[in-house]
Amino acid sequence: MFVKTQDFKITVPALLFDPGFLVFDFAPKNDVTKFLIVQEMMLEQSPFIDIRFEPLAQAHFWVNTKELFALEGLHDIPRPQPVFIFHHAFVCSTLLARCLSQIDAFFSLKEPWILRRMADYKRAHGDMASSPQWREMFCKYVQLLCRNFRTGKIPVIKATNVANNLLVDVLRFMPGRKILYLHSDLESFLVSNLKKASDTQQKMPSLAQGFLGDGDFLQRYPQMSDPSRFSFLQVCALTWLVNLHNFKDSLEHHGNAQVKTLDAQDLLNDLPGSLGSLSRFFGHVADPAEVQRMMDPQVIRTNAKDQSKPYGNEQRQLETKQIRSRYGQELESAMAWIDPLARELGVPDFLHTHRLAS
Repeated sequence: MFVKTQDFKITVPALLFDPGFLVFDFAPKNDVTKFLIVQEMMLEQSPFIDIRFEPLAQAHFWVNTKELFALEGLHDIPRPQPVFIFHHAFVCSTLLARCLSQIDAFFSLKEPWILRRMADYKRAHGDMASSPQWREMFCKYVQLLCRNFRTGKIPVIKATNVANNLLVDVLRFMPGRKILYLHSDLESFLVSNLKKASDTQQKMPSLAQGFLGDGDFLQRYPQMSDPSRFSFLQVCALTWLVNLHNFKDSLEHHGNAQVKTLDAQDLLNDLPGSLGSLSRFFGHVADPAEVQRMMDPQVIRTNAKDQSKPYGNEQRQLETKQIRSRYGQELESAMAWIDPLARELGVPDFLHTHRLAS
């Protein structure tokens, strides 16, 4: 049986299960879904599989979404079950995903564009977030990401921070799926933002506005409704807190969820211990040799987002020291501004309670 595209036909098994076909995007108005034809090696090596990855694909094609979902719903072939990494940005999540991919137990899908598109669609159509149509869309696209990769058995889906509003959908629609929430302390998050280019910094108010609409934070603190009124570091602090509050609120409505937290500094301070613990949590007991492979110097001593450049914990610490020296007063002011709200919401204690144990 074949599925028609605009230019050619594809067999149903290939469309649904071949790891060379990446479900990538969708166009709701036209009821079509976009796939990329990719090499598994490129998929594994790329730091992101979002729009920056698209030019690396060999080709792309569109198929009818209703037909695609119907085909996915008809077969009884088991798919590998995914685990998830969510985060609030600047927490070494790409490094962590790359480390996991060094052993055959895992295959990391780093920031799939289809998740970003669903996150934006959910924000634009909030009234349908509890509808059967939304559940089908979310579940089918996640399922179509999970294929029998030759170089890894368990798909690790690492979402972009902009897709944090999908965490609750994993909890609701995929109960029992294991989730790691990777985070940092407030000062580390502020320092990381100060290290970014001006064009990235300019996006922060709009990002904060989006996160503010994902939960009930504004109902509690309506005075925070306009991030454009605040300083850059205040906007960053607000972004940090809102993300963590939304995570906490989502989890409190799903008491039996399989969710752990990990502080990025704890990850870096004990990378082998953290990798071993996370591997066990994700369903694989890594032996010492596998932990060593996950610690490949070509992975941990290069820039996770640009692997042609060397980078390590020493350089990271030096950069942090320089930022603290230059912006110490501004950092202290922003932290003092948001800290009372963080404590009032119980965020620090909540993160500690759910931490990944070594």
